[in-house]
Amino acid sequence: MLGYLKPEKMELVMKDYQYYKLYYCSICRHLVRNNPRVYSFLTGYEGTLLAMIYNELVVRDIRAVKDRCSGVPIVKVAALPADHEAVQLGAYLCLLAFQVKFQDDLLDESGFWITRYNRFFKNHINKSFTGRINTYEKFNIDLPFVLSQQRELNRLEKDEAVKNIDMFLGGWAEIFSYIMSQPFRGKIAGESHQLLKRFFRKLGKAVNLLDAMADIHIDRRNNRFNPILRAEPFVEIENRTWLSRAHEKYSQLLEAERKELLALLPGLNLRESHSIVHNILTHSLDNELKKVFDFMVLKKTNRDRVLFNCKDF
Repeated sequence: MLGYLKPEKMELVMKDYQYYKLYYCSICRHLVRNNPRVYSFLTGYEGTLLAMIYNELVVRDIRAVKDRCSGVPIVKVAALPADHEAVQLGAYLCLLAFQVKFQDDLLDESGFWITRYNRFFKNHINKSFTGRINTYEKFNIDLPFVLSQQRELNRLEKDEAVKNIDMFLGGWAEIFSYIMSQPFRGKIAGESHQLLKRFFRKLGKAVNLLDAMADIHIDRRNNRFNPILRAEPFVEIENRTWLSRAHEKYSQLLEAERKELLALLPGLNLRESHSIVHNILTHSLDNELKKVFDFMVLKKTNRDRVLFNCKDF
């Protein structure tokens, strides 16, 4: 359920592309400085989005320096300073997001060596972000609370009696909203903070629903939890008509969430990042919805699923 919040590059003007890339590269450099080089692949769209909004609303420091690219060291890229508060926040969110994604996507894999490697890597990632618990506290994120909420969601998923899709979508949306909005608590006006919480809550719900639609066949095949499969009274996964109706039903729900997100966006009072966030809510989600139709109704293989949060920018 991570990796969807990526701007559509071809729909960005050069100024916005360079502005977004500044944060993306800055987070990548921060991860590599403080961890093994492979951590550069953990650079996430969610962390980049949060760092960009946090800098605009709280830090307000856009002074960039020239730094060496983590992937191609002979190339220099524009990046924010290593101790930049917004970059620190974005990097730590990437670590937390990958831990969630790791549990979602990797722990179900089988095989003697891959299961042992995954267990080793999981422990390494856990140490990376729990070892920096003071940094999460700096941004008002109660890490034990986040993990307890995640465990509660996992408990609900295992309870066959719970079938209300809003409980699953809403539960994840609350965790997402908490993580994305807590860093702003006490640093922006109270009304603005509440609006930001509502915005991220709806964004989290939309992303979770999009992920459930895209993964419906994979989850069914692997006997994994999927909120749509749990909520529907009758599932006819091989019936093209049923799939089309389910796709239409949940696409309408997602469109309703997007409409409310676009209505909330002006109230966030973003300037430099406004057009980028608007791009994510329009062009990017349009693109993802087209892919979802292919995966859900036409049963095409989802080749966009990757180990790491992001592939490029």
